[in-house]
Amino acid sequence: MTQTDKIALELQQARDAYYNHKPLMSDAAYDALEDTLRKLDANHPHFQKVGAPAPTGGAWPKVTHEQPMGSLNKVVDKDSDGDHISDWAKSCGVNSTTRICVSDKLDGISGGLTYIDRMLDMGATRGDGEVGMNITRNVLLMQGVVKQLPPTMPDGTPTPKKVHVRGEIVVTHTDFAAHFKGKSNPRNTASGTAVRQSNHQTCAYLTFLAYNIILDGQPPIASKEAEFKTLETLGFRTARYVGLTGLAAVEKLYQEYINTIRDGLNYDIDGLVVEVDDTATRQALGERNHKPKGGTAYKFPHEAKPTTLRHIRWQVGASGRITPVAEFDTVNLAGANVVQASLHNTSNMEDLWGKTVAPAAGDTILVSRRNDVIPYVEQLLSGMGQGTAFHTPSTCPECNKPLVMVGKYLVCKNEDECPAQASGLLKRWVSKIGVKHVGDAFITAAVEQGLVEDIAGLYEIDEDDADALDLGGRRAGGSGVKAVRNLKKAMTLPLHVIIGSLGIPLIGRSMAKIIIDAGFNSLSKLNKATKAQIGAIPMVGPTKAEAFIDGYWEKLPQLSRLIQVGIKVQDMSGPMLGQSVCLTGFRDSAMEAAIQKAGGEVKGSVSRSLTVLVCRDPNSTSGKAQTARKYGTEVIGIDEMWKRLGGKPV
Repeated sequence: MTQTDKIALELQQARDAYYNHKPLMSDAAYDALEDTLRKLDANHPHFQKVGAPAPTGGAWPKVTHEQPMGSLNKVVDKDSDGDHISDWAKSCGVNSTTRICVSDKLDGISGGLTYIDRMLDMGATRGDGEVGMNITRNVLLMQGVVKQLPPTMPDGTPTPKKVHVRGEIVVTHTDFAAHFKGKSNPRNTASGTAVRQSNHQTCAYLTFLAYNIILDGQPPIASKEAEFKTLETLGFRTARYVGLTGLAAVEKLYQEYINTIRDGLNYDIDGLVVEVDDTATRQALGERNHKPKGGTAYKFPHEAKPTTLRHIRWQVGASGRITPVAEFDTVNLAGANVVQASLHNTSNMEDLWGKTVAPAAGDTILVSRRNDVIPYVEQLLSGMGQGTAFHTPSTCPECNKPLVMVGKYLVCKNEDECPAQASGLLKRWVSKIGVKHVGDAFITAAVEQGLVEDIAGLYEIDEDDADALDLGGRRAGGSGVKAVRNLKKAMTLPLHVIIGSLGIPLIGRSMAKIIIDAGFNSLSKLNKATKAQIGAIPMVGPTKAEAFIDGYWEKLPQLSRLIQVGIKVQDMSGPMLGQSVCLTGFRDSAMEAAIQKAGGEVKGSVSRSLTVLVCRDPNSTSGKAQTARKYGTEVIGIDEMWKRLGGKPV
C-alpha cells in the first residue's frame, strides 16, 4: 500500500469510527492528516468529501441536509509545513483595511438545527455534508439549543417559516470534569455522547455553540459579525468572536491565543476561524477544493513533550524498505496517548544522535504530534542512556538476508522470500481490487503457514485449508471460507485495476488507466510499448514512463501467473464506455460494479471531467449537484442510471 493510500484509508477509518461512536482522533488530528495527504496528492478524491456517511444499519435515521454542511480549508503557523495565513490573505485580496471576523475553531462534532414555524423540528449530525443522522431526541437535551425562535428577527422582520442553524456540539471543561470522569478527552466524549442510543440523558451535559444561520427565502446577513450577533439575540450561545482590521491584527490575536487566551477558555479549540467579514465580498471569492475561499481555519502549532526511549524496532515495509521505529514511555499529546514514532531512516537518526553515537535505552527524547496527528521525534534532549544500545542492522529482521542502502534507506531485496514483503504485496493487491472480508490477519497467516507465496496463490487456496487456518490461536472457520469465495467471485477485473495493483513504483490505478486509455488497452499492446511512447502520454512523462516499463516487465511473471489461475481482463466495451460517474447521497456497490462492467469509471468527487452525477433526487440542490450543473455535468436519478445500465440485477 502506498503512503497516499495508507493515509486515505486512515482518514476513511477515522470517519467511520467517528460516526460509530468510537472516535480515533480529534478534529485537529483529522484535519492535519488531510494536510499530509494534500502534499502527496492535492487532487485525491478524498478532498471532495466532507465528514463521513451516516453508518448503515444504525438506529438513527439518515437525513439529507437541505443546506449542505461543508468545511473549511486550513492554514498553519509560519513554522509549519503547508499553506500559511499570508497565502490565504493574498489569495483573497486582504489588505490593511479589510475587515475580518475571527472566531474560535471549536473541537467537537458539527451539527445542524432546522426550525419550522419557529419550532425546533430537527437536529442532525453533519455526516458527509449532504447526509447525516437525525439525533433530534438527543439535541433537545443539550445546553444552548433554542427550542422556539422569537416571532421577530433582531431587525424587526417576521421570523421566516424555515430557519437553519449550524454549530458545534462540545463538552465544556466544567461539565467534563463533573460528569465524564474517566473519559479520554472532551472532544471524543462530545462525539460519542451526541449519538448515544442508551443513557442519552448525558446529552444534557453537552453544549451547542452556534456560528451560522440561514434564513429561508431571505438574503444572507450582511456580515459575519452581524450573523454572530443575530444568533446571540435569538438566544443561541456562540463561540468567542471578534472583528479586526487587517492581517497584522489577526496574527497578533493568534499569538495571544497561544500565549494565554486558549488556556483560559472553558472548551477545547484547535485553531481560529478567519473570515472576510463582508458577506457579499466573501461569497464573491468563490470556492477552493469545493470549500469557501473567503474563510479559513488557522490551526495552532503542535505540542511536544519529553519522554524516555525504551527500544528501536526495525520494521520491514511492503516494498522492502526498513524503517526504524522508536518505542518510548507513554506520553499524552493533543489528547492521545503516544508510545511510538517513526524515525524514518538512518540519516534522520544521525541528525538526532550524531554519526558516532548509537541510540540507547534511557535516552531522553522530545516527542510531538505534528499538526496534532503524526507522532514525531523532534530532538534528543539527553543521550548516553544506561540501557541497551541500538545499532543499525546489517540483515533483514524478517528473512535474515543482507540489507543494502538505497539513497537514505535500508532495503531488503529479497522480495520473493521475505515474509513481510510477501504479506504487504498481497494486502495491497486485495485492497486495490476492492475485495471485501479478506483481512490482513488472514493474509499474514496464509503467508506464514505456507499457503500462499504470491498474489496468484491467493486464488489457489483450498476452502478446507482456509477453514483450518490458524489466526493467532483460533481457527479461521467460516470467515476464511468467505474470504476465499469473495476472491474467486472477483476474478474478472479492468486492465487498469490489474496493472495498477501489482505494486509497480509510481504506477497506481489512476496512472495505469491514463496509460491504458491512451491506446495501450490490451496486454499485447503493453508488451510492445516503449518508454518513449508511454512518456509522450499527457500527465505521464519520462520518469513515470521508465518506472512503468521497467516495473511492468519485472512484474510480468506475476501477471502471467495471475492469468494462469483464472484472472481475466474485463471487456471494457459497453453503454458506459468512456464515461465517468459519481454517486452522491447514497451508496450502492451493485451499481458501482455495473458501471465498471459497462465500461464506465466510478469517481468519488465532482470535477470538470465528470460525465454523470447520480443523486437520489435528480432535482437535488446539494453542493455536488450545484457544482455538477455549473460544469455542465449531467445530473440524473437512481432509476435512470439503472435504465442506462440495462436494469437492476435481481
